[in-house]
Amino acid sequence: MSVALMLREGTADKHQETERVPYLRAIFRGGLDPQTYTYQLESLRDVYNVMEDLFRENAKDPILSKVYFPELFRTKALEEDIKFFQSKFGTKVKGKISPKTQDYINHIQRIAKTNPYLLVAQSYVRYLGDLSGGQAIKKVIAKTFALEGTDGTAFYEFPEIQDHQAFKGIYRTAMDTLPLNDSQKTELLEEAKQVFDLNKNLFVELEEDLKINIGVEKFQELIPVG
Repeated sequence: MSVALMLREGTADKHQETERVPYLRAIFRGGLDPQTYTYQLESLRDVYNVMEDLFRENAKDPILSKVYFPELFRTKALEEDIKFFQSKFGTKVKGKISPKTQDYINHIQRIAKTNPYLLVAQSYVRYLGDLSGGQAIKKVIAKTFALEGTDGTAFYEFPEIQDHQAFKGIYRTAMDTLPLNDSQKTELLEEAKQVFDLNKNLFVELEEDLKINIGVEKFQELIPVG
């Protein structure tokens, strides 16, 4: 089985588990508010910033170099969106890394020191997710906040990638050429599952902010119990 197909099939359950998180369900039901979304952007910015710095540091690594695509990097786009929401909606940033975001960052830094090739799984889950399901979220965000053009949705825009499907094919092909042994492939799959859990934890953490900012009653209307 190819590496890309192994990761796709091997993380299917984790993918579905994440989609069932109440916070994400609230987003798709139009229940997100500008302040909580700014917090989300801030957490993602902190994660991507660390991950992308580590990719730059390991750009010549024999494994990571094969999936080193700077056109995918999201940090600047996330910073742009944060500034937009601050300007348009008067939102604030926490200014400090949240506990679950710090857990995520600590994990990325740890694997980069011990098994840097596992950053492939981080890249795969994050970027291919942004190019796939992220595009559906982009439409919901634009509708929820009545955004026009690309204002406030830079995170989901990839100006250097004209054809998302074609690029995903290029990325998957690159993954299938990685010089990995069977043990490393197994570890890569387990790391990909871990990425889903880390991302899910960010959403669970943001749920508390959402309840504060829109009210528990409204949140329960969006996500009924039972």
